[in-house]
Amino acid sequence: MEINKKTWPLSTTFSLRSRINTDTDYQRPAVWTTAQKQMLMDSILRGYDVPKFYWHKVSKKPEKYDVVDGQQRLRAIWEFMDNQYALAKDADSVDGVEIAHKFCKDLEPDQRIQLEQYALDVAVIEDSSDEEVREMFLRLQNGTSLKAQEKRHARVGRMRDFICELANHSFFNSVHFDNSRFTYEHIAAQMCLLTLRGEICNVKDRDLNAMYDDKRDFDPNSSTANQIKKVLKYLSAMFPAKTPELKRYNVISLYILISELMENYVIKDREKELADWFIDFELRRAQEDLKPAEEQNSAFVTYHEKTAHSTDGADSLKYRNNFLMDDLFQHVKELCPKDPKRLFDEVQRRVIYRKYNGICQKCGKKCEWDNYQADHIKPWSNGGKTIIENGQLLCSECNQKKGAATC
Repeated sequence: MEINKKTWPLSTTFSLRSRINTDTDYQRPAVWTTAQKQMLMDSILRGYDVPKFYWHKVSKKPEKYDVVDGQQRLRAIWEFMDNQYALAKDADSVDGVEIAHKFCKDLEPDQRIQLEQYALDVAVIEDSSDEEVREMFLRLQNGTSLKAQEKRHARVGRMRDFICELANHSFFNSVHFDNSRFTYEHIAAQMCLLTLRGEICNVKDRDLNAMYDDKRDFDPNSSTANQIKKVLKYLSAMFPAKTPELKRYNVISLYILISELMENYVIKDREKELADWFIDFELRRAQEDLKPAEEQNSAFVTYHEKTAHSTDGADSLKYRNNFLMDDLFQHVKELCPKDPKRLFDEVQRRVIYRKYNGICQKCGKKCEWDNYQADHIKPWSNGGKTIIENGQLLCSECNQKKGAATC
């Protein structure tokens, strides 16, 4: 890695802003308030020093840069130069000249010249790998208020990339909270950890950090990845439009609930019914909150406490899941459990082979003894039993084509 220190006039960065990328994939989105932007521009107009910028040169002809550190400040400068906001209403004068509530275009000519000539110190990074740049970004941000997920977003690895992909899933278009500071990625990371563990566990920041490290080479086509996407697809079908009841605190509980139902019960084509139950549950819970304390249902009170404190702890998640499951089975009837036995055993397979004389029931091909599939006539995922009467013989090719379709 090579770092060269340069000085850029403020006006030059503005005129070449199309070549300066402030939106690299490891950066957090714009989070500065108008007051923070106004304070920066006030400091520049007074000639105060501004911290050094760090840019990564990604192209030489023409020169192009990714901003590693200072993107919030750079955006604030460009927006002011573009007259997108004015200085503070109570800003003191500069050298006897009023600047309060002025846009850039309203500054006195001398002030405008001084502004455009203001020197920005830039450290230009060259000959460096993507991993080195990300590591520098994290080190530069170490003294700032980056949230844990913002730091995880800046990491390198296939787990990080997979979680970024999940955060763009259509389900998140239906939730009633925004993606500020990578909230969707944080929830997607929790979903990944829960599915990897195969049980309800702590999903705190330190646990997520460990997952990013341990699963750096995560396979996005693995059975775990497919299971996560399958649950999200079902949730998206449950809530095809923006849903006010989908709050930040209950989405992960809903993911756990649907995961458990998909594993143990037949819920195909019951998306609307389950969504109606969840919306009704949230309505009943909200109505309980409006009652005087002495009249509130104690179970709902405890549930509310579990959604307000230690929400990412295993104990809280388990309590909420049990509470939701109990309520679900009280209000949604006839949920058919799947046969706990998923696969035909060797004796059943032999009987099914002899029953059909080794002939595939789809294409009529003769199957060898060691190359056939004992298949559920009524799919197991749809409540089919793992019994000889519900078994048929298929060749491997026909079994793959069938999938979960019924005969």
